[in-house]
Amino acid sequence: MLSLVFIVVITVILSIAAAVVAILIQPELELSMAAVAADPFFIKAALWAQIIGFISGVMLAYGIFERRKGWALGLDIRRFGRRFGEGFAAGALLISASCLGIWLLGGIAIQSNPWTAAMWIDLLSGFLLFIGVAVNEELFARGYLQGLVKARFGSGAAVSISTLVFAFLHTFNPGMWSSPMPLLNLLLAGLLFGLSRELSRGLWMPVGMHLSWNFIQGCIFGFQVSGTPMPSIFQAYTQGKPLLSGGSFGAEGSFVTTIVLVAGILLIMAYYGRLSRKNARQARFA
Repeated sequence: MLSLVFIVVITVILSIAAAVVAILIQPELELSMAAVAADPFFIKAALWAQIIGFISGVMLAYGIFERRKGWALGLDIRRFGRRFGEGFAAGALLISASCLGIWLLGGIAIQSNPWTAAMWIDLLSGFLLFIGVAVNEELFARGYLQGLVKARFGSGAAVSISTLVFAFLHTFNPGMWSSPMPLLNLLLAGLLFGLSRELSRGLWMPVGMHLSWNFIQGCIFGFQVSGTPMPSIFQAYTQGKPLLSGGSFGAEGSFVTTIVLVAGILLIMAYYGRLSRKNARQARFA
């Protein structure tokens, strides 16, 4: 609870600062909450305020209350390269399978967007944003919360609670409650990321997976990412039933994504199960 207090306080302070800057650089902006909230600069700045608030709040709470208790957030840099690469590749494969599956079944039509000089900037901006989103959500849900619960109640409870909290972090996303599918798929995605954190023994794999999942879904295929539109190379237009197309929530609202996520969970469990057996055999014959 104290970590959440830290997060809220830091986010509010940074958001107020962003509002002040928005008014200073645009004197013609009306001095009303509605006008400031609709300002493009403020929208982006407030999103980064939230990202920085989560990261700072988690690090502050961990440093004050947990650092000396013997469990780690999972940020060991020695595990970065391979685990991040595995996660990025797995996330890219899974979301590509989901998006292409929806397209093949007729849930969407895909058209290419006109390429402009600003596209590179938009894509880079989207990539940096999704790095922030991946780090902030994984650090809070899988690094801090999952680590905290595991230290007290074990791995099963840790993965379960982080999965539930991750899903309900998206409570206010557009289209979240348009059908049961967004909640189901966010629970499955949370389970996939939670198992990745547990089995890989670090945060880098779920961070890489989360990053590629969001970026390819939103900035390549042109789906809405958890209900949020992004600039993209292609544009996905829904033309089927929301159960197939995902509706206003994007690919994460489709039953195709449900199948893909279940497959991803089974594959990662099989991969690490085989790795564990291989290591056990090597240790036995060493």
